[in-house]
Amino acid sequence: MAAAPTRPVASMTTLLSAKGIHYRYPKQTDWALKGVDLGLSRGEALGLLGPNGSGKSTLINVLLGLRKPQGGSVSHSGERRPVIAWAPQDYAFYPRLTCRENLSFFVAMLDLPAGQARARIQQVERTCGLNEFADKLAVHCSGGMRRRLNIAIALLQQPDVLLLDEPTVGVDPQSRAFLLDQIRQLVQSGTAVLYATHYMEEVSTICDRILLLDHGQVLVGGDLRTLLKGADRAPAFENLEALFMHYTRRSLRD
Repeated sequence: MAAAPTRPVASMTTLLSAKGIHYRYPKQTDWALKGVDLGLSRGEALGLLGPNGSGKSTLINVLLGLRKPQGGSVSHSGERRPVIAWAPQDYAFYPRLTCRENLSFFVAMLDLPAGQARARIQQVERTCGLNEFADKLAVHCSGGMRRRLNIAIALLQQPDVLLLDEPTVGVDPQSRAFLLDQIRQLVQSGTAVLYATHYMEEVSTICDRILLLDHGQVLVGGDLRTLLKGADRAPAFENLEALFMHYTRRSLRD
């Protein structure tokens, strides 16, 4: 798969920034995050990579405000705080409700006028390909439909920043291609996307930049094409997987 086209950095507006983030879990001696810097810009997808236990989910929780760092800060630019939505790796809906009932439940939390709420539901059903399955119980949906419902719930907020944690785990190739196309369209429309995954080919397809974590630290980050060519005294890499293995080594992880 070809790498996503890059955009001039100067033309981007940074919506959410993290500076020098340090986080340690209670009763733990090791830092889960150690001095992590990150910026999410409008109309850009940032691939968040790392082995299991590298700190990816912890960083997402800090960006969301679910965990307060012991050092560093998270800030936003502009006159208003950006709307941040999250589609977690675990399913975040009620399995005994239909897809549309789930969407109706979560859109009610936004306290929108009834007409606007209906329009939001219709829009995310179209975006995530749920129209045909709107009246199906979520528990009876395929893995691909469940992932699409997970993302549809996040999109109800019409977010400026969308945090995706393993959004295509367990889906078939058709659903994966559909989801990636929709994420590309979100980015092209100006949404800032943080894309955390273990699927290197997906990052190579949709992400402009990457941030590679291990043991809570940033091993390398920056423009993907530049890194693959061999930046910062590193060799040139055949693909993103080769870059990943170079920096994280080959030891097995939990």
